[in-house]
Amino acid sequence: MKQTDYLVIGAGIAGLTAAYHLKDLGKVTILTKGKLKQANSYWAQGGIAAVLTKEDRFVKHIDDTLSAGAEHGDRDAIRHLVEGAPKAIRFLESIGVKFKKEPGLEGGHSEARVWRTSDFTGQDVLNHLIKAVQSPKTGTPFGGKVKNIEVLEDVDAVELITEGGRCKGAFIRVGDSHELEPFLAKHTILATGGLGQIFEKTSNPRAAGGDGLAMAANVGLELEDLEFVQFHPTALNKYDEGRYFLLSETLRGFGAKVLNSKKESFLSQFDPRGELAPRDIVTRAIFFEMMNGPAYLDMHHLFAKEVKNRFPNITKRLKHYGLDLTKDLIPITPVAHFSCGGIPVDQYGNTKLPGLLAVGEVACSGVHGANRLASNALLEGLVFGDAIAKGLERKKEEDEDEDEDIQLDEKMEIEIPKIVMEPMEQVRAYAKRISQIMWERVGIIRRPDGLEKALKEITEIPARDYRIQHRQIVCYKMIQAAIQRPSSLGCHYISSEMP
Repeated sequence: MKQTDYLVIGAGIAGLTAAYHLKDLGKVTILTKGKLKQANSYWAQGGIAAVLTKEDRFVKHIDDTLSAGAEHGDRDAIRHLVEGAPKAIRFLESIGVKFKKEPGLEGGHSEARVWRTSDFTGQDVLNHLIKAVQSPKTGTPFGGKVKNIEVLEDVDAVELITEGGRCKGAFIRVGDSHELEPFLAKHTILATGGLGQIFEKTSNPRAAGGDGLAMAANVGLELEDLEFVQFHPTALNKYDEGRYFLLSETLRGFGAKVLNSKKESFLSQFDPRGELAPRDIVTRAIFFEMMNGPAYLDMHHLFAKEVKNRFPNITKRLKHYGLDLTKDLIPITPVAHFSCGGIPVDQYGNTKLPGLLAVGEVACSGVHGANRLASNALLEGLVFGDAIAKGLERKKEEDEDEDEDIQLDEKMEIEIPKIVMEPMEQVRAYAKRISQIMWERVGIIRRPDGLEKALKEITEIPARDYRIQHRQIVCYKMIQAAIQRPSSLGCHYISSEMP
């Protein structure tokens, strides 16, 4: 029977950061559903928000985060996030990440404080973290393994193991196996990322279906603020490999304009900040405008050489679709992007179930409130990933016998649950139907009667496959949360007037 001290489920920035900082406390095992570099973090383009200039102040970043979140966030949690940001940047620099000298400005920020490596910052950061947890010398490209860290790819965590009121690991499925096996752990960290794939249009990769949330719900944990799903306003309006390519908010911060079908700028009619208004406002404005025709992102009025130098990767990606960022009107659409809610945790990532922690998008740390401020996502994974290790180290120091009290008996009798796996054609059909229901009835604009219909339609899908049942659980919880909040707040927008 497999066992470890710290089982990290998920290999995005949050999971890898937690694993890296835990390596000196005991054996760390990282599980990833697919391959490394397939995490949602890999696609993050904007950057990491941090107060590092003389003109900026922590209180400004805190207030901006609270304001973007419709004052629904937890100020103490936000202060912890913001004050931990400079240290997070220094940590990344210590493993070889190189940031541009000048910070960028994004929607909702009162100062330029978004630090980036390129226009694919998530990719750059994740690559360095992967090297840091795999290489014997941190940040170097040489082979070998870091002491105490093991990375297992193509392993799907399906259910949590609980005994005596404590989480003791997870049941896993390896590769194409149809059988589960137990993986015991003294501490289990859920870092499974987002849930965007439950919506028809999303920037998230195929694996982002909310599995960590479902696993937590299945052991009796309550989920919080699930109604707050952030829809990013500007993705390329072309479906490709299960997702939509994001067009970073930094494009608008650099001067890009959003135009309607008449080639007119219109965002200032919805908010005086125009292109730099918070995401929920820009998203709804584009959604309403698209009822009359397509919407576009326009940068042709900017100096072409500067645009290409600033956004080389986005320029290259758009060229793949036959589009020129500096000349063409780029067709855009809002897409499901980020879950602001999740499993409630304290500032050290602890859930209400002893032995289980959560970090990153799967967690509800209180920092995002009803709508996430741009470039606080990667920051959350870095700050709270470090905090998990600090909290567990402190517990160990306070009670040296604690780990000895957590028994992992390989002879322990564990009833291994049976799973059903239906043909992939059927699984994809169920997933598609769920995403259509959620996009239509639980998307950017919600109606009370539409939510009730969605609840009924989701529960009536006769899936037996655990992968679809996980999505049904998450959808059910989200719809319930939306119904229980009858008034609009942040990215949860209720209307009785929409058709």
